[in-house]
Amino acid sequence: MYINNVSGKTSLRMIMSFAVLSLVITAAFIVFYLTMTAGVDYSVSGFFSWFVNAYKALLSENPEDPWVAWTLFIILPCIFYIGLIWSIVSRHIALREQASVLNLKSVAFLPDRVKFNFNRPQYNFICGYGDISNLEMVLNTTITRNKYGTYIVLNEIKLIFTVLNGKTFSLCNTPLNAMNFIYKIINYSRNINNFSYRFSGAGVQADIKEKIEDYLNKGIKPVLTSVGEANFKVMSIVFFIISIIFLIGLKDIFNDSVLRGSWFIFVPVGMFLTISFIFDIILVIDKIKEKSFRGYNG
Repeated sequence: MYINNVSGKTSLRMIMSFAVLSLVITAAFIVFYLTMTAGVDYSVSGFFSWFVNAYKALLSENPEDPWVAWTLFIILPCIFYIGLIWSIVSRHIALREQASVLNLKSVAFLPDRVKFNFNRPQYNFICGYGDISNLEMVLNTTITRNKYGTYIVLNEIKLIFTVLNGKTFSLCNTPLNAMNFIYKIINYSRNINNFSYRFSGAGVQADIKEKIEDYLNKGIKPVLTSVGEANFKVMSIVFFIISIIFLIGLKDIFNDSVLRGSWFIFVPVGMFLTISFIFDIILVIDKIKEKSFRGYNG
């Protein structure tokens, strides 16, 4: 398992986000250009002329509310394109800063040894798992907000290695699949003298903490944690109640639809019931897995 030293500043996550948004808005402009323009001019100047004319036309149609035209044709493109350029430039600056000092470039967990690779190859070294006296995993979290509330999310994972001679090395990573990354670290840490983890930043993310504790103490990867199980139960009940309300509230319409041979009115009820059953199936799978593990361990 190779782990690259990728901090929040050197991660490609921000670049990829702005790149996707830029591609989406560019594709939307091109589609509108091709479908709304007769005798399409495929040159860059032709597209630019259409862009300017479309902006002016939308602005003239809404003289009292110019924000629609400004947002679609000026604000959003500027945010996405300038954001993409800014994220690329800032990442290159961060990479140069990281290369200017002696830092870990990557760590390779091999079957019987660990290889530490630095940005200056002459400092690379290999040691056994027993030569690492301590491995600490720091889970850096941040607070994110949306219309549904405030949440603590995992932003970055930092690994701090301490070898027997007292030297300490660290590297960060921003994995796409955080839990799979954490499970692999725990697997390799079982060969190390001492392993610990802690949360920093915004605080403890309860769902991740429960999964880590289950894997450390029980050796299982839970399908659902207690938080997820509670949410799934609530959602299953909610969707089931909604489907019942549809059946009761629209009883007369259902009867008329059946007499006319029209079954489309049953589609929303079927969808709500299906979603409710899917939640129930996931809950059952989680309980079967938990029961099987307990039976296996006596």
